[in-house]
Amino acid sequence: MGRRLWGTALVLLLVGGARAEDQLHVEIHGSGGRGYQIAVQRFIVSEGAEEFVEPFYRELANALEFSSVFKVVDPEAFLEPQKTQDFGAPIIPCDNWHAIGADALVEGRLERVRGRLRARFRIWDVLRCRQQGQREYLEDVPEALSLLARRLADEIVERFSGRRGASATQIAFVSDVSGNKEIYVMEADGSNRRRVTDNGSVNLFPSWSPDGSQLVYTSLRGGGFDVWTLNRGQGQSKRLLREPHQKYRGVWAPQDGRIALTMHRDENTDLFTVRKSGRGLRRLTTARSIENAPSWAPDGRRIAFVSDRTGSPQIYIKQLKSGEERRLTYRGSYNASPAWSPNGDWIAFAAQTGSNFDIYLIEPESGYTTPLVVHPRSDEGPAWSPDGRKVVFSSSRRGRKELYQIDLDGRNLRRVTGDFGNCSNPAWSPWID
Repeated sequence: MGRRLWGTALVLLLVGGARAEDQLHVEIHGSGGRGYQIAVQRFIVSEGAEEFVEPFYRELANALEFSSVFKVVDPEAFLEPQKTQDFGAPIIPCDNWHAIGADALVEGRLERVRGRLRARFRIWDVLRCRQQGQREYLEDVPEALSLLARRLADEIVERFSGRRGASATQIAFVSDVSGNKEIYVMEADGSNRRRVTDNGSVNLFPSWSPDGSQLVYTSLRGGGFDVWTLNRGQGQSKRLLREPHQKYRGVWAPQDGRIALTMHRDENTDLFTVRKSGRGLRRLTTARSIENAPSWAPDGRRIAFVSDRTGSPQIYIKQLKSGEERRLTYRGSYNASPAWSPNGDWIAFAAQTGSNFDIYLIEPESGYTTPLVVHPRSDEGPAWSPDGRKVVFSSSRRGRKELYQIDLDGRNLRRVTGDFGNCSNPAWSPWID
C-alpha cells in the first residue's frame, strides 16, 4: 500500500469517517435501575472539624448517587435526627428508617487528628436491622476532603452490592481547550480537571497502568507519532520504545507490565506487545492490512482489535497463546474502538450507522449485540469504569466533542466535560489506593 494511501486509511481507522452501507439493526434488552434507598446522617464532629461536616455530607451524598447503586433519601423525610446522635449505640430504630423507605443507613464521626481529618462510619442494613460493617479513613485536609468522602462511598457500595464503587477513580482524556491537544485527568464525576502534558503538540489515546501510577499515550512531540509514558505526579515523559517506526497507540495490559502497540513497520501496520521497560518487543499480527485499536481482555490472554482485512474495519479477537484469530463483528460496514468490560462479559465499540457512530455492546463469545447509546450525532471512543457499571464516551451531540457517561442499563446519561474545548479519547483509571 502506498504511503499516502496508507496514511489516509489509518486516519480513517483511528478517527472514523467511512460511509456505511450496511447499518446495524439489533434489539435493546434489559434494564436495571438503582437498587437501594440510603439515608445518610450528617456525622458527629469533634472540636476543630465543624467546618467540614456540611461539605463532607454533600461529597458523600453525591458520591453515593454517582454509583447508580443508591438513591439518597432527602433528610427532610427523616423521622430520626438528621445528625448522628450516638455513634456507639448497639442498635438503631430500624422501624423508623424503614418507614421512610430507607434500605440502608450511614452514620459516623468526623475528627481532627494532628492536622488530618478522620472519618469513621457504620452502615446498617435497615430491613434486617443489622450492621453491615464499619471502617475509618484518614486523609489530609482540606485538600483530600472530597477523596475521603468518595472512598467511603465506594466501600459502602461494596458492602451492599458486592462490587466496589468507582467514585474515587479518575478519567484521563484529550482536550484542545489550551489550543493544543493535551492529556488531562479529572475525577470520575468530571470535577478537578488538570493538565498532565504540556508539550504544545498533538497528544492522544491515554491508557492507565494496572495500578494507576502511570499513563501511556501517543504524541507527535518528537516529530512523528510515538508512544510515551508518564508517571503520576511527575511532569517528565519518557519514550517507551526507541524504534524509528511510527507508533500510534499503546494500551496497558490488565495484570502485568506489558503494553500492546499499534506500529507501522515493514510497510505494514500491525499489533505488537512490549514490556514497560521497552524490551521484549513481540509482533502479534502479520496480515497485509491495517490492525489497530487493541483492547485487552481482563485475563490478559486475549486482545480485541480492529482490522480492515475483509475490506471494511471490523473487530477481531486474538488468542495470544495459540495465535488464533476470529472475527467478532459482522453487522455494519465500520466498527471501531473496542473496549473490553472489566468482567469480560461485554465489549463496547463504536459502530457507524448512517453518517455517524453509536455505541454498542457485543458479547465476545456469542456475538450477541445490543445498542447502548443511539443518537443522531456521533458517539465514539467508549471506556469502562473499573466496576463495570458505567461507560464514558465522546459525543458531538452539542456540536463540539464532549465526554458523557451512561450506566450499563442505558440510564443516567450525563455530560461531564461541558465548556472544556473538544474532548475525546477517555480512559477510566483502575482503583487507586
